[in-house]
Amino acid sequence: MDFDIVIIGGGVIGLSVAAELSDGKNNVLLIERHPSFGNETSSRNSEVIHAGIYYPKDSLKAKLCVPGNESLYEWCHKYNVPHKKIGKYIIAVNKDEADELENIYQRAKNNGVEKIRPASISELKKEEPYVKAYSALFSPDTGIIDSHSLMQSLEFKASENDCNFAWKHTVNGIIKLNDGYEVNIIAPDGEPLSITTKIIINAAGLDSDLIAQMVGIDIDKYKYRLHYCRGHYFRIKSSKKYLVHHLIYPVPQKNSSGLGIHVTVELNGELKLGPDTQYLDERVQNYTVPEELQDKFYQAASSYLTGLDYNDIYPDQSGIRPKLQGKGEPFRDFIIAEEKDKGFPGFINLIGIESPGLTCCLEIAKMVKGFIDVI
Repeated sequence: MDFDIVIIGGGVIGLSVAAELSDGKNNVLLIERHPSFGNETSSRNSEVIHAGIYYPKDSLKAKLCVPGNESLYEWCHKYNVPHKKIGKYIIAVNKDEADELENIYQRAKNNGVEKIRPASISELKKEEPYVKAYSALFSPDTGIIDSHSLMQSLEFKASENDCNFAWKHTVNGIIKLNDGYEVNIIAPDGEPLSITTKIIINAAGLDSDLIAQMVGIDIDKYKYRLHYCRGHYFRIKSSKKYLVHHLIYPVPQKNSSGLGIHVTVELNGELKLGPDTQYLDERVQNYTVPEELQDKFYQAASSYLTGLDYNDIYPDQSGIRPKLQGKGEPFRDFIIAEEKDKGFPGFINLIGIESPGLTCCLEIAKMVKGFIDVI
């Protein structure tokens, strides 16, 4: 075998797995089709360190996010990754939302989120005088992070441990062998090449379902097929950055595919709104932010934020979530699976790793290592 482990995908998940597995015992290769790491979902998000509040009890999202919050802060301190534990207010604007806010509070407590607490309106007015609410929760362990610096630190750690990187290489076929896998690749010059490996980690993000399909897994039978869901962001102009100092999240709307259009504070104090949710009809990485969404974003933010004028916001960026649930469908959890039961021993799928995947990245890597330790 050319390698012990091949990781497909150089986003935050693939890099975390590379940092965890390249311990000197294994010959590891990470393959990424872009010229560098994190060109897709990992760099197009809110850059929030989540606490584990919203997810159903005993789901992977809940079970990995709570320890992931702690381990990510520890990593940031150890490797000097810029971050701030600024805290988050979740706000209800009326009685109906207040009832749902209580449900969110109980879910968070059931998930082991210890420090979340109800916040009085007088506290909210003191801390966030421009935010209007009927009731609120405060999560002190929610924070923000420089995702690029995080990925840089993970790449450095993996490189230090002699992990091999193949940038600008595209996987276009996988063949199961008796004792491993053959991975067919298109090199940067367009030439085909192939390598062999004992183990494959599929961390291919937006195309992770197609990588699973390449090896021979029926992605419709096992409900592995992804749906592209774009989230847009609008930026609040710098002169209004005094409006908010913590993360401000509304109560998610029922049957929503996201957490609602919230206010994110960046490390430099700048503010942005988003993301919304828009399922895409075509599987295309189109990152446009239509200007006509301005009214939608303004109305959403104005429902809980005063002092914001219509022309204070303008289009920023967008990202695409690799969602397992289609539009209007119920919650779907991460797929983190070693596929021996499907006839593919040593093939580990990481599919549908959307939010809170960034927060969970180190815990997902530990889980993958646990699979490999018993292979």
